[in-house]
Amino acid sequence: MIKIANIAEFLSLELSLILDVRSPKEFAYSHIPNALNYPVLQDSQYEQIGTIYKQNSFNAKAMGASFVCQNIANHLVNLKDLLSPAKPFGIYCARGGMRSHSFYEVLKRIGYQVVLLEGGYKAYRTEVLNYLSSPLKHRFITLVGQTGCGKSEIIHSFANSLDIESLAKHFGSSFGGVLGKQPSMKYFYDLLFARLKNLENAPFVLVEGESKKLGNLILPTLLYETYHKAPKILIISPLEDRIKRIIKQYGKISKEFFETSMQKIAPFMKKSFWEEAKNAFYANNLEKVAEILLIEYYDKVYKKENYLYSITHTNTQNTLQEIQNFANTLK
Repeated sequence: MIKIANIAEFLSLELSLILDVRSPKEFAYSHIPNALNYPVLQDSQYEQIGTIYKQNSFNAKAMGASFVCQNIANHLVNLKDLLSPAKPFGIYCARGGMRSHSFYEVLKRIGYQVVLLEGGYKAYRTEVLNYLSSPLKHRFITLVGQTGCGKSEIIHSFANSLDIESLAKHFGSSFGGVLGKQPSMKYFYDLLFARLKNLENAPFVLVEGESKKLGNLILPTLLYETYHKAPKILIISPLEDRIKRIIKQYGKISKEFFETSMQKIAPFMKKSFWEEAKNAFYANNLEKVAEILLIEYYDKVYKKENYLYSITHTNTQNTLQEIQNFANTLK
């Protein structure tokens, strides 16, 4: 078993889990997807040592070693049922320095099959950026269609899909922020990288024709251009079904969220329909709200795209079969 691995070796290994030993703040901002945070220095300790280091590096190292020993001791107790000496697992810190080396040495001497990532998270980030700026190996099929036509549910139901909306926690529309707080741009790229790596051997990858910007996040240029140049399928759905999907996705939004989102679209919608939609919302007539917004806003701003094939979507399994049949014609 490799004990210290470069990024290529690290990613090729079948690791039972990965430990991120950076501070909770660093971890929360971005990390290797599915890694678990077991910090050898807590946020306050990390900041305290950084301040002392500027004045006296030796004292900072001594204090840091004390904190690290205490935290590692606590983690060993909490990890004993999670780690198995029979299964290799990974460990990393920011740059593969003292934080990860300290924990690595203890785990190794106990007898665990621990693999240290050389270069730490910085090496992982370099790999992510290089990957996303290089030609992708994937064969994409891109779904396009009007808002509410069911593209998202089709993507969710297909095993080999790149679900950009879920990764970005945003539906890409003016009302798209209903999925909660978005990840940082760094972590969004990490998630894209991890998913694309998993899909490299897929016969084809289903993706939605997202805009380049989803909320606060911007897609990598090469990925965006690649799936927009891919064969496209137009998804068609009856208005009544589109209304039901919109209510299901947005039916529980708050008054404040609704008003903020309506302000965003005010310049692109006739005032009479805009006011009618607001009045319908206050009257709790969500069907009417959805109908107005679909017809008088989303359908009018929707950019029609060229496509090779169209599917009238009424049943997910039937639609997935049609997509598979279409993919077979491209071979």
